[in-house]
Amino acid sequence: MRSTYLFTIALLVGACGTDAAEPSELPADYTTSYTEVRNCRLSIDHDLNFIRVLAAPDALDIYNSRTGDFPVGAVVVKEQFGEDDDTCSGTPSRWTVMKKLAASETPDDLGWKWQQLGKNQKVDADADIERCTSCHADCGQSPDGYDGTCTMP
Repeated sequence: MRSTYLFTIALLVGACGTDAAEPSELPADYTTSYTEVRNCRLSIDHDLNFIRVLAAPDALDIYNSRTGDFPVGAVVVKEQFGEDDDTCSGTPSRWTVMKKLAASETPDDLGWKWQQLGKNQKVDADADIERCTSCHADCGQSPDGYDGTCTMP
């Protein structure tokens, strides 16, 4: 009987998994607490989706002025909408989240933690983050880019 009990517990732990999904860096209230810094526009770089960019309160002034440093923990989020939603008024189909980290934490990711979220706002473990960082690496070199952000607001 004891072995059946232990087997059942082991089975349940295995079925539920011990590794929790990576938590999202996107706050539940971002739509009311963040400010739009780039309005709805077509993005060739994002699979011809319409996008809109919002910044957390502690990222807002730096994003808009392009001066100073983003504070550690600052978040910028890109909402992605379907190719037919040219007003970005529907529910986003994806989100890309950038969270500023201390320079020592992520030397290969431009100093940001990157996440892509699916429709359910869960982190997409299969997302091609390298695609994001490779494009955004060039943003600091362009006249409109600043610290991994690509276009003027």
